[in-house]
Amino acid sequence: MNKRILTFGAIALLSTINYVSAQEKNDEKAKQEQNQGKTIGKDYPTLVLNGADDKRVISVSLKDLDPNQDVTIVTPAGFSVNPSRIPAGTKDAKITLSLLSSKKKTEGVLAFRSGDKRTFINLIGKAENLPTKDLSTSPVYKGNDKSFLKKAVDGFKPTEKGYTVEFKVKSKDVGSGFFPYVVNGKGIGFKAFVNGDGTGFYSSKSEKGLSNRSTQFEGGLGKFYNTDDKFHVYRYAVAPDNRIFVYRDGLAIDTVRALDLGPQENFASGIGEPVENLLKNPGFEGEFDVVSATDKIATKIEGWDVVVGDRWNSQQFIIPAEIDNEQDFTNHVLKMERYMWADGWSAAEIAQVVDVAPNESYTLQALVRGGIKKEGDLLGKIKIQEVQDQSIGASVDVTGATWETYSLDYTTSANCKQIRVLFYLERDKWGAHITPMEIDNVKLTGRARTYEPKIGFDNDGSELAYFTYDLSGAYAPSKVPEINVVLDGSK
Repeated sequence: MNKRILTFGAIALLSTINYVSAQEKNDEKAKQEQNQGKTIGKDYPTLVLNGADDKRVISVSLKDLDPNQDVTIVTPAGFSVNPSRIPAGTKDAKITLSLLSSKKKTEGVLAFRSGDKRTFINLIGKAENLPTKDLSTSPVYKGNDKSFLKKAVDGFKPTEKGYTVEFKVKSKDVGSGFFPYVVNGKGIGFKAFVNGDGTGFYSSKSEKGLSNRSTQFEGGLGKFYNTDDKFHVYRYAVAPDNRIFVYRDGLAIDTVRALDLGPQENFASGIGEPVENLLKNPGFEGEFDVVSATDKIATKIEGWDVVVGDRWNSQQFIIPAEIDNEQDFTNHVLKMERYMWADGWSAAEIAQVVDVAPNESYTLQALVRGGIKKEGDLLGKIKIQEVQDQSIGASVDVTGATWETYSLDYTTSANCKQIRVLFYLERDKWGAHITPMEIDNVKLTGRARTYEPKIGFDNDGSELAYFTYDLSGAYAPSKVPEINVVLDGSK
């Protein structure tokens, strides 16, 4: 019997969670894989999920495992599995695998582990295109007010199906601006801007501009000429995984993770209970974007802000790193490096803004090592910085070259609404030898904030034709501009 079984509806996992038969085990190639242990999933079965509704049941048969040890299942970013642990002593089990990501293509490796025994399944997720819908025929608002707001009591109750926001606006001059915003009951949302210079999002207090894909070619500036005395239609389609698909006049501009955007200080509506961890993606197992397949420098990290994006100043990576018997080579850490052949214009900073309560105590912990100059100078820190007053905060030096848990207790000031959790690697002289600083298992413990769903806008001098939203899902525009060229003849 061939034990490498892969069917449309299920995968059978046989012989102590291993797809490799006895004959294959004796194969020289299999021996090399076992000895090297470097290429996870290279020659393992592949399962493809087409869309969020394509849920797959995986049958797992277990044999001769430690009867006192559970089987743990490590799921890559963009997928989910239920359950994520198979109790010790189980002989046969079924787990359900789902695609969460709305990216066009998501790849990863599903890992099964019991003690030192592991096996893997390659996963490929292919998200379906967003359905289309025209929202212009039934606007929620038409008028000239400087602001607009709807809350849950007014019927604004976004669900896990996603939602879509659209408006048609004209920027009268460079100084005019239109600022739509939305937040759900979990505090996830965004505040955007459209002005005479362009469009983009706010990450806490910082502006993150978007570029015009239509002119991102050699010689192009990637600009939006919004002071052209024309109305332009903007749409934000927020998928169930909180990925924001941005459109302008029917054309796709960009895709942004809402989790990457620091919250606005006025999104929170109340003070909640103490929470074990207030951070997003605290173990760096979430999504991240890199410069290219060969250049692994991370440009965006889920939940975190790469404050310094200049690679010649600093570089950051998400890398696999075994820390102990529980966190093996499937574990990932954040690695921060200084560019050696420059003194740098800024410290390297990876940060996350968190809503907090005033006059409350918080504890920041992280597993960290490195950030030390060859001569012994300590250049790495973990920091807490208040957003409302950046002169207030606290920090702890990273002092060791081996993994150690660093802890920082902090009490917020009376006017504090948000803090920045910050990993900081200071610059030094040109040619300085500085060890990379590596971080994992970050935890911020303390009292959470609560949120009331709301949507609205502030208008500063722009001319608004309409503003609307749809809570039934994330929709692409129904009309997309096209230029089709047909060449007659064979030459």
